[in-house]
Amino acid sequence: MRTVRILSITFLAMMLAATLLADSSTRLKTDAEKSFFNEVIKACQSAVAGIKTTWEEERRSGVRNNDRITEDSEKYPLVHHFHISWADNKRIEEASMKANQELEAFAPEMQKQVANTDTKAFEELAAKLGKAAEAGDMAEVERLQKEAEVMAKQIEEGYKPMNQKIESIIEKNLPRDVKMTVRIAINKFYESFNQEPQTGKLSDGTTFYRVEDGRNRNGTWIEGTSFVFLGNAWKAGKDNDISIMQHPEQPEKPSASVRSIIVSIEAADKRALDALNSMNLAALKALIK
Repeated sequence: MRTVRILSITFLAMMLAATLLADSSTRLKTDAEKSFFNEVIKACQSAVAGIKTTWEEERRSGVRNNDRITEDSEKYPLVHHFHISWADNKRIEEASMKANQELEAFAPEMQKQVANTDTKAFEELAAKLGKAAEAGDMAEVERLQKEAEVMAKQIEEGYKPMNQKIESIIEKNLPRDVKMTVRIAINKFYESFNQEPQTGKLSDGTTFYRVEDGRNRNGTWIEGTSFVFLGNAWKAGKDNDISIMQHPEQPEKPSASVRSIIVSIEAADKRALDALNSMNLAALKALIK
């Protein structure tokens, strides 16, 4: 009983220390900081209010002005990230059902290939490896591991056509143009592009940049991204061979002031352009002093 009591006291002491340590890394926001975030959040909400879509809203973040902030925040430009996304869940569900039907139709062929794959030698090798490990014969373990790696690679090669067929079914049925994500980054001063961006003009004359890098990521089709850079000193450049946009941090300005904003929309090309044209960018531009 005494031991349990001592352990309980120790645990409580550790929890208290952790809480104090966490609290010591943050502080209450000043009135100026609260006002800054209120103004920024209001502008971000206003900026996206005009985007028209019948899709379901998936997520919205960056809409709360918490009471606390990281220690020493006053030494740097205050940063805020706003995020909102929508999805055409009906088309996503329909595409998923179609892919599953095709995979089910392919299942007998998969089962046949698995059944015809001779894994007996690999299983015997695994058993030998286990016995060597139990005996503490690490030299033998290392030798058998190398042998097992070679054998596993051979089995993997045998499954390659089947895996390629599965991937092709999934890839073929991935729906395009079913998601849109808008991100607004306040006081972000650097953006890199994974390929050379194309440029264009919005209806109000604002320059936008488009990177067409649609890709399959974990079974979801990710569209390209359109960017708008708001601020008075953005410059295009190179970071080694990578194209970038960069803005000076302007440390002479107060911490609670907006110097630069990056708006990015991950969506199909036309949808992203329509969304940018319908956004209230003036609300964001007004933040920059």
